[in-house]
Amino acid sequence: MLKNRNILCVSVPSWKANYASTIVELMKKMGMDNKVLYVQNPYTIKDLLTALMRRDKKFPFKTVLNLSGGLVTHSENDTEVHVLTPPLNLTINFLPQGFIYDQLLKFNGWLVRRSVKKQLRRLNMNKDLIHIVSFHPLMGVVNGRKFGENMLLYHCYDEIGHAQWMKNHGTAYENIFIRKADAVVFTSQGLMEKKSSLNRNSFLVKNGADIGLFSTAFNKIPPEKNTVGFIGSIDDRLDYDLLEYLAASMPETVFQFIGRVVDEKAKLRLEKMANVQFLGAKKLEELPGYVKEFSAGIIPFVKNEFTKGIYPLKINEYLAAGIPVVSTDFSYLEDFTGVITIARDKEQFRKGLMDEINTDNYEKRMNRQQAASKNSWDSRAEDLSRVIETTEARLGFKNSPV
Repeated sequence: MLKNRNILCVSVPSWKANYASTIVELMKKMGMDNKVLYVQNPYTIKDLLTALMRRDKKFPFKTVLNLSGGLVTHSENDTEVHVLTPPLNLTINFLPQGFIYDQLLKFNGWLVRRSVKKQLRRLNMNKDLIHIVSFHPLMGVVNGRKFGENMLLYHCYDEIGHAQWMKNHGTAYENIFIRKADAVVFTSQGLMEKKSSLNRNSFLVKNGADIGLFSTAFNKIPPEKNTVGFIGSIDDRLDYDLLEYLAASMPETVFQFIGRVVDEKAKLRLEKMANVQFLGAKKLEELPGYVKEFSAGIIPFVKNEFTKGIYPLKINEYLAAGIPVVSTDFSYLEDFTGVITIARDKEQFRKGLMDEINTDNYEKRMNRQQAASKNSWDSRAEDLSRVIETTEARLGFKNSPV
C-alpha cells in the first residue's frame, strides 16, 4: 500500500454525494497513509442561476462563490482528505465540438488549475505528486502534466458516451486522454476490452464494497415478509419491462427501490403498481438498515453496450449483507458464478428470484458474505497502489517502492 505520498485526484462525483462512489471510497483508503487533495467537479453558472431561481437553500452558495475558500478537510475513521470545490466555471457542455468550445474549456481548465496549484502549495503537496483523473478526461486533457506530477493516471469507471453531461464531447476527449496518460485503470472487463488498445499500460481494478458497513445488515434468519430490493439510480440502465413483469407476477412480494430518480417517466410507470415502493436516495451509512429487511437484492439491468462496461457496486454490498442476489446477464459476472443467480430472460429471473428466496438459509448467507469479503475497498486500494507503484517503476522514479 502506498504510504507518505502526495495524491491529487480530480474527479466528477461530489465527496458527499448521496450515492456510493468508487473513487471517493478509494481516496478514503488512500487518505489513511497519504496526503490527498480531492478536487470535485466545479459548479457552473447554469447551476448557480438554477439554484437562485428555485431558491434552493441546500445549494452551497458560499463554497461556489469561493467565499469560504473552497477547501474543506474531511476526517473520519482514521482517514483525512482535503476536498476542494474549484471556482465557478462557464457553462459550455451545450456547445458543439470546435474552436469556441475548446477555448472555453481551456479557460475553465485554467480556473481549476489556478485553484488547485494554490492549495497544493498551501498543503505542501508539490513534491512527488501522483495525479489521478477519475472519469473527467476533459480536465485531464487541459490540465494533465501541468502540476509537475510524477505520473498521470486515468481512472475510467463507466462508458463516457452514455454520460448525459459528457455525451457531446466526452468520447473524443477520452480517446485523447487515454493516450496521454501514463496508465489507465478500468473498473470492468467490458470497459477494458473496449478501450485498452488506446494505451498498452491498462489495468483492471474492479469496484469493491464497504464490507464492514454492509455486514451490519446480516441476519441469520431470512425475513418473514418477502421484500425484494434495488439500491442505485433509477435511470436508463434498468429493464422496466422486466420490473413490471416481476411486480405483476409476484403480487405478494414488495419491491423497494432506494436511490435517486433520474428517469421520472420510469418511476411513474412502476409506482402505479401496489407492491412497488420508491424510498428515495439515502446516505451510504443508512443503507444497511434497509438491506437488512430485503429477502433478496436485484440487479435488473438491460443488456447493451453501455451496461456491458458496468461492474456494479451493489453486488458486493448485497452479498456482504448475506442476502440472495439475482441479476440479468448484462455484463461479465463470472466472478459470481455459484454465488448469485444470473438470468437470461424475464421468466428465468422470476423463477430464480423465487428459488433464492424460498431456499435461503443461514449457511448460504454465510457463504455469500465470505464471497464478498474478498472484494473490500481495502483490497481495491491495494490493487490501485500496485498499479501506481508499477507505473512509477516503469517511468524510472526513484521514490517508487517497487
